[in-house]
Amino acid sequence: MASTLKVDTITTPDGTGNITFSRPIVGNLATNKNIIINGDFNIWQRGTSFAPMVQYEVGADRWRYQKASGTAVHTISRDTDVPTVAESGHLSNYSMKIDCTTADASIATSDQYRMLYVVEGYDFAPLAQKALTLSFWHKHTKTGVYCVSFTNNGSDRCYITEYTQSVTDTWEKATLNFDASPSGGTWDYTTSKGITIDFSIAMGTDYHATADTWNSSNDFATSNQVNACDSTSNNFMLAQVQLEAGSVATDFEVKNYADELARCKRYYERINSAGLANFYYGQGQANTTTAAKMVFNWEVEKRVAPTMSMSAASDFMLTEADEQAQDMTAFEFSVPSVSSVRFLITSSGASLTAGHATIMRDDGNGNSWVDAAAEL
Repeated sequence: MASTLKVDTITTPDGTGNITFSRPIVGNLATNKNIIINGDFNIWQRGTSFAPMVQYEVGADRWRYQKASGTAVHTISRDTDVPTVAESGHLSNYSMKIDCTTADASIATSDQYRMLYVVEGYDFAPLAQKALTLSFWHKHTKTGVYCVSFTNNGSDRCYITEYTQSVTDTWEKATLNFDASPSGGTWDYTTSKGITIDFSIAMGTDYHATADTWNSSNDFATSNQVNACDSTSNNFMLAQVQLEAGSVATDFEVKNYADELARCKRYYERINSAGLANFYYGQGQANTTTAAKMVFNWEVEKRVAPTMSMSAASDFMLTEADEQAQDMTAFEFSVPSVSSVRFLITSSGASLTAGHATIMRDDGNGNSWVDAAAEL
């Protein structure tokens, strides 16, 4: 039911009385209390299934997989298995599923398997040196104790706490309290890493530390952490992840999809993420009979100047006003910035006219894409 926020002491311009007005607040629609971007796992710009995951690869937007040594292999995918509305009070479309496809029955001291989320310094600053609450739903095959840790920018402070999967392959909610972060240590409150949240899947003893206190180290689990990589039957699933100030977990915050997508694009943007055939990238200008250039502006300003990558040059076409398509043989990026990048294009023929307008598009097969990555 919608609640009502009332303000009743606003005086009219002529001073003759007060006005009362109300504004409906629908459910728990965005108040920006949840610092996690894509905690509901709706945004997957890179794809919806990744096999096998490699170290530090991103699956769902803003979520990274970390594997250091060890023999286990995981697939990460978007899954429609989610907590019910009756359980969580919120209708989620998706969860994130980490499926163990190659087991590691004996975790070596230096092995680590974890999913992590990095909070940018600007987002973490309002929560710094305050008590925090992390809440989420988990569905793990392996029962027992799991760990979540916070680590700072300088990797010289960490805080570890535990939660338990009580019943195998069942959605359960965890609510974890973290003491206020210390002033000591190396922290960033601007565009770099503010704090990293690590969800341990299995962890070697080199990364064990004491629970429920700020340690002067870079560790991720306690000695109670289970090995959730010991069987290919094991799944590790997360849904509805929320980090907020205070010591009480409030209802999961519903965020506007368009706003959430834009927030994700601050860190990563894939042009033609839908794989559209004949996708139109933009207009440029030929500077020789075989070369052209164009400037592409990002939909959302990036955190920092991004790292650029692209599909094969042969996935693109170049045309002039006569609509005669020419294959592209080379593609370079020049001066990427937080707001734009310049494309330097070489065509296969020698039929461009210097000074004429050109158009760059997909070659008709829908395989072309350009990536701008400004991840933490």
